[in-house]
Amino acid sequence: MIKKAVILAAGSATRMQDNIDRYIKNPVELKAVRKGEKMAVRFGRFPFLDYQMINLIKAGIKDVSIVLKPDDEYFVNHYTGIGKKAFPELNISFSFQNIPDGTAHAVLSSKDFVGKDNFLVLNGDNLYPLKSLQMLVETPKTYASLVGFDIDGFNPHTRAKLKSFAVITTRNGMLEKIIEKPESPESFRVNDRLYTLHNNRIEVKEKTLISMNLWAFPHGIIDACSRVERHEPRKPGKPGEYELPDAAMLLKNEATDILVYYDNGDVLDLTRAEDIEIVGTEIQRKLSNLIRELESRYGKMN
Repeated sequence: MIKKAVILAAGSATRMQDNIDRYIKNPVELKAVRKGEKMAVRFGRFPFLDYQMINLIKAGIKDVSIVLKPDDEYFVNHYTGIGKKAFPELNISFSFQNIPDGTAHAVLSSKDFVGKDNFLVLNGDNLYPLKSLQMLVETPKTYASLVGFDIDGFNPHTRAKLKSFAVITTRNGMLEKIIEKPESPESFRVNDRLYTLHNNRIEVKEKTLISMNLWAFPHGIIDACSRVERHEPRKPGKPGEYELPDAAMLLKNEATDILVYYDNGDVLDLTRAEDIEIVGTEIQRKLSNLIRELESRYGKMN
């Protein structure tokens, strides 16, 4: 069972800067988001990343490394201070991505933390269902895996952004292709027997599956991240980056099969300032159990 997780949180949060003053009034929180630590946005009394920490604990994770930029301060202060006391089950450390050069480069920055162990990789700005984490931690040691999220399970706001996500196709329960930001995501339908809890299989028919960058890897992904080629530029005039899906496909092509776990749960996506309102509503509506647990954890320290 996998016990380690790497949280990618070193982005610049460029897309969140427009109108951010409208949604955040606390100066400490606002400063952190301005610097790129958008997971500092508070829902209730707690930063967004705290909600993911609860789910990681419930999934059996013991060691977490948060990948940050060298000058990021908010989460270093939070998880070496009050956050450390709130989550005593977790050993929380930090890896630093000196140059913002893509998600493969971010994972590579965590190589000392990873060592020779298998580990999860997840985005800091997504809140994933607990079930998706519980499935991945059971990935057999010699395999990689990712979660294919059924678009039918997404809230309307996330679903409206489908063209900004990557679609996956599968064969015999394994990852076949990753299609980035297709114009017609629904045209890629999966009919397959995919993996679910305890590595059982489930029949999936006529489903469009999205990758939300939630993976489990053997330590060999670190070498793949060091060798992957720079991705082609996503925007004219900007350099390409070293991308984790490219490194995963390199690993796949070198004989490491990538299992696909099926999840029809919702993923809360915190990308733009207007997402704050939507995510807050969804947390209140669907995740009151996490709010109560955080209230309890922090309340015990008063």
